Amino acid sequence: MSASCNQVPELRYSLGYDRQKAELCVAFLEGDQDAGCDYYILGTLVSKSGTTEAQTVLKKKVHHIIWEEALLFSLAEEEVLEGMLTLTLRNCDRFSRHSIVGEIKLSLANVGEPFRMAQWEKLKTPEKEPDAGYGEILLSISYLPAANRLLVVLIKAKNLHSKQLKDLLGKDVSVKVTLKHQSLKLKKKQTKRAKHKINPVWNEMIMFEVPHELLRASSVELEMLSQDGLGQSQSLGKCSLGLHATGTERNHWEEMLRNPRRQIAMWHQLHM
Repeated sequence: MSASCNQVPELRYSLGYDRQKAELCVAFLEGDQDAGCDYYILGTLVSKSGTTEAQTVLKKKVHHIIWEEALLFSLAEEEVLEGMLTLTLRNCDRFSRHSIVGEIKLSLANVGEPFRMAQWEKLKTPEKEPDAGYGEILLSISYLPAANRLLVVLIKAKNLHSKQLKDLLGKDVSVKVTLKHQSLKLKKKQTKRAKHKINPVWNEMIMFEVPHELLRASSVELEMLSQDGLGQSQSLGKCSLGLHATGTERNHWEEMLRNPRRQIAMWHQLHM
């Protein structure tokens, strides 16, 4: 990714609050970016009720971006003055591995009136980039409508971690893949064990039969496992792809639905 992808100076946005719906509305109007990157915006609202997130669609490789949508957050009127909103602009490479371009932190108590005024604001570099956490996995998914088949190709993983890195030494690593319909687990399959401990490579395809009418309500859960010689397993992290998810885990499923028969590859962060 070129350095210019990380140089987006400003973002134009407006805020609104609907008292009848008890809802905060964040509308994104425009921004000027490098055309070599794909962009989306993640909104994070912190209030007394907790933390909620919402994000825009991914915009493809254009200089001048207009988001014709708004992010909506449920927010009680008595919590508005103590609310903190963070708008994070992110870009993606061709595997949808994201990096942070910049962010805007807004205390709703300081927004002032009129609440809906659109304004430009400079993005700031976040104090700390999110770390790799439990590592990342690269996989592709595709759906073949004529055969009612969902294909999951586990390609490789990197930066796998356990509580102590030495725990991985001498152990093999595999991926358990579970097909779910809503909350019901339908079928489980597992890759072969990879000998490359910290950065394993599989290049292995797993196939499930899924009727087309069930696809939107289905999901795939992946769990990274390490096994010792005695067959004892330890979970190294998970991710779940489907319309129930957020971020790249949801984006990946949506891309598959929009592009039948095409293999869509993305990196995903593992979490516990």
